[in-house]
Amino acid sequence: MVSLPAPVQELWNVWREIEGKAGQPMTLGLVAAPGPERDHWRDALLIGSHDADRLVLIDADDQRPAAADLYLGLVTTSSSAIAREMPALTRLDASKLAIALVGIPDHLAATRQRELIHALSLEAEQVVPVASLKELAGPFARVLFDRFPELVIPLSRQFPIFRSEAAWQEIQATAKQNGVVGVIPIPGADMPLMTANQIKMVLRMAAMFDMPLGVDRARELLAVVGGGFGLRTAARQIAKFIPGPGWLLGGAIGYSGTLAMGKAALEYFRRSAPSHQVPVSRAIITVTDEHMTGSEGPV
Repeated sequence: MVSLPAPVQELWNVWREIEGKAGQPMTLGLVAAPGPERDHWRDALLIGSHDADRLVLIDADDQRPAAADLYLGLVTTSSSAIAREMPALTRLDASKLAIALVGIPDHLAATRQRELIHALSLEAEQVVPVASLKELAGPFARVLFDRFPELVIPLSRQFPIFRSEAAWQEIQATAKQNGVVGVIPIPGADMPLMTANQIKMVLRMAAMFDMPLGVDRARELLAVVGGGFGLRTAARQIAKFIPGPGWLLGGAIGYSGTLAMGKAALEYFRRSAPSHQVPVSRAIITVTDEHMTGSEGPV
């Protein structure tokens, strides 16, 4: 058996741990009254998915709802008797439930939200007013990720509609973390930590997008991210505009460099397909400079 160099082996071990959690199949239950709205949400959730069986449709009046790892309740009525009209909601594990109030007028949505929270013993963040289906992959997805952080990778992996938002949340969290690391006053202490955080960020994003990591790609990723390309690019850009103490510059470099690296990796994963694999190093190096001045948000 061929042994791997220590840095590649360490990277491989991290990937195996992430992949082990990401590869666990999860079932999503969609609770709604039969009709066009439920069909639209079902179709949206299954865009790009390879396993339709992982989405279970549960009728609003189901007496024995199917088991699932996470339940999405779809409420499209402004009635004051939602819990009675959708009794299936009362039979679910409340800790696994998130409800979208879709298209309900603002002056009624807050009232219906309070009623459901009380009737189903939910937390406020579990009932979310949304204007339309378009917000499934944005505001509603953010609520899901905040509420169920352990499901972010398997959820986005099995249901691609959530991938961009999940990746963007990962990028933002890592960039903020590296911004804090960047203010460490000990010379040279920040770079290894920033690099490790960036590598984990890219690996988690790869798992979200169901991208395999072979030994060659592991070496390539280690060379690009481990070489601090994004951080050096950030340093060149920020040094032109930010005067001040070194710790302030270090924090800005940590944040902006990681943000640029993350956006570049996200673009690579979104563009890649089994029939057209672009080397990750070329993709990141090409795109990172472009994103240093780009707008924030999923790209």
